[in-house]
Amino acid sequence: MELFRFLAFLAAVLPVAYGAPTQASNSLHPKLLAAMKRDLGLDADQATARVARDLWASDVIEQLKTSAGDSFAGAWIAEDGTTLNVAVTDQALAAEVSAAGATPAVVANSFSKLEQAKLALDNMDIEQPKTLSTDAAETGIAAYYVDVTANKLVIEALAGSTAHAEDLAAQVGLVASEFEVRTVDAMPTTFATVLGGDAYIIDRVARCSVGFSVTTGFVSAGHCGTAGSSATTSSGASLGTFSGSVFPGSADMSYIRTVSGTTLSGYIDGYGSGNLPVSGSTASATGASICRSGSTSGVHCGTVRALGATVTYAEGRVTGLTQTSVCAEPGDSGGSFYTGAQAQGVTSGGSGDCTIGGVTYFQPVNEILSTYGLTLVRA
Repeated sequence: MELFRFLAFLAAVLPVAYGAPTQASNSLHPKLLAAMKRDLGLDADQATARVARDLWASDVIEQLKTSAGDSFAGAWIAEDGTTLNVAVTDQALAAEVSAAGATPAVVANSFSKLEQAKLALDNMDIEQPKTLSTDAAETGIAAYYVDVTANKLVIEALAGSTAHAEDLAAQVGLVASEFEVRTVDAMPTTFATVLGGDAYIIDRVARCSVGFSVTTGFVSAGHCGTAGSSATTSSGASLGTFSGSVFPGSADMSYIRTVSGTTLSGYIDGYGSGNLPVSGSTASATGASICRSGSTSGVHCGTVRALGATVTYAEGRVTGLTQTSVCAEPGDSGGSFYTGAQAQGVTSGGSGDCTIGGVTYFQPVNEILSTYGLTLVRA
């Protein structure tokens, strides 16, 4: 109980002390609170405090990342939702980390070193190895990213590709203590679908979900449509046209310019319990709470697992995605990821579903806004 009282106290004082958005501290939408209770086991006070703490952590991380320079080795929010860990390679920086309100961790590998190895993998032509087995799903490199909690580059692979993953790590100059191969059960897929329904329809055949409104349209996932594709409502009314789209490659993002007369709202669909306001786009840290809204499965929550992940889809690799523990299903593609009232990104793809759980990746929204020169519509 003392911990929960402390969390509630943080919810009240952190926005004042550190400039976190006050909306997150005192008026989380009931639909968001319900999803965080279902998926994260948090009551209203705990959820409110968790979001306030997550947003505070983002500011502290940016400050310490700048001051630590090449000695910065990553940061993450612990599973308890209150402890912010900041890793550095220089013991002399530990006091500065503590003074900022975080817990220092002195590690061997800098973030820049591991990130350079990841970028080297991005620039390689990674062939999916062939197998003599009749089950082609046994081999494949699913994803790779810097795991700041482990202070290693993680390569996720199917059981038949663990040796291939180890060879890839060696090719980019990593030794055994600098990488880890994790076995996964399935390759990621995008969450587009050919079923009709809510959200928006692409070229009158495929369905995706709106990400966020911008002043001239809305943003979504790149795999949902290509430049020139049409976007309509489920009833067939014209919404607009894909003005830009990137997928696969450096992103999974798209910008749909809407037709005249379209109402662009700074809210997220709460699916039956009112709409969720958007007030900004401060990026969340590893370990932060995060929720997703999509036209198939509605609102679900989880935590951020890794930033800057590279994911292998059937269509090709996509770099710069964020890995989460939130579930998603076909048709949720392009939908909104958010922490409190802060827009985070649009749903890309993953594995699993909302019955058994899964892993989902999203395209960070700030990259979409900067790429196309867009301005987020706020509530």
